[in-house]
Amino acid sequence: MIVAGIDVGSRAAKAVVISNGSILSSVICDTGPESVKTSRAAMAEVLKGPGLSLDDIQYVVATGYGRVLVPFADENISEISCHARGINWYFPSVRTILDMGGQDCKAISCDGNGLVTNFIMNDKCAGGTGRFLEMIAEVLNTSLEEIGELSLSSRNAIPFNTICAVFAQSEAIAHFRKGVTKSDILAGLHEAIATRSLNLLKRVSIERDFSITGGIAKNSGMVAKLKEKVGLDPLLCEDPQIVGALGAALFAEERCNTSVQGMKIHYGYADGTGDYFITIDSGQCDGCGDCARVCPAAVLIVAREDGRHPKAELKEEARKNLAFLCPGFYSCSDTHKINCHSVCPKDAISHSW
Repeated sequence: MIVAGIDVGSRAAKAVVISNGSILSSVICDTGPESVKTSRAAMAEVLKGPGLSLDDIQYVVATGYGRVLVPFADENISEISCHARGINWYFPSVRTILDMGGQDCKAISCDGNGLVTNFIMNDKCAGGTGRFLEMIAEVLNTSLEEIGELSLSSRNAIPFNTICAVFAQSEAIAHFRKGVTKSDILAGLHEAIATRSLNLLKRVSIERDFSITGGIAKNSGMVAKLKEKVGLDPLLCEDPQIVGALGAALFAEERCNTSVQGMKIHYGYADGTGDYFITIDSGQCDGCGDCARVCPAAVLIVAREDGRHPKAELKEEARKNLAFLCPGFYSCSDTHKINCHSVCPKDAISHSW
């Protein structure tokens, strides 16, 4: 069984292919202006290594900033759930995660199965994100890869009054023009970001074990500051940037396993608010089309592009917005006595809401 996960982030796209729980291939590439093209390019690249084609992939789960725009995904799941699931594969003992992405930071609590129990995110300001550090690196004429080590060589970290992306950048420029060393400026910024991240983590409670995911987890200076602030040695996987895509692939494997065992296909997604899936048992569905005919939300169709017997499916455009289009079985049945469940002669449709 070969499945894939793709994480289309705001700054980078990551893709992972797994087979029977083992990673076959992974890639990281820049996110372009069009998420659809970026997702296709990332998938083509990750398939190149093991010599596979998209037809060889049994299930694809998309996550990240551009997850709803991945045209070949079978479903999409929030990056919060995927990071928890991905880090659980590496470190089942982890209970607290700090995901430091391109345009936001998330503090996540999870259980021993990699299920999210609480989370909080800071997405109203770019300060403390990957993009913020890119901006500072550009200002200081330093590569993004160097700033972590450079900050560790500081002898006199400059305190920053704000971590607002705009004001902190201006403050950094002012210090640089006055002759303050790059290392002291970077050390001050890493200190400010670590303090802000600690406050975010405290809002979900900090438990052992602790891990950092996302591209900033590759920054040794940031990791050192967070270790100091949190008071815990973070568990870091080999490549923290692919954790979300790995989690998506693990969800894909789970869905595929369920589908194989019960001939059930899941359409929908899970996010921080819950699970939203319509499941169709293709072994029971006879393609009569009654469900599509009576569906008040018009989210069901009967089709099969590969030449097999027609089966009920969810419309492609409905898969990314299912929670907003379908009220769920119980709400629907309260309003409509005739619905997809009542007309299905073989009880082939179920909802998870």
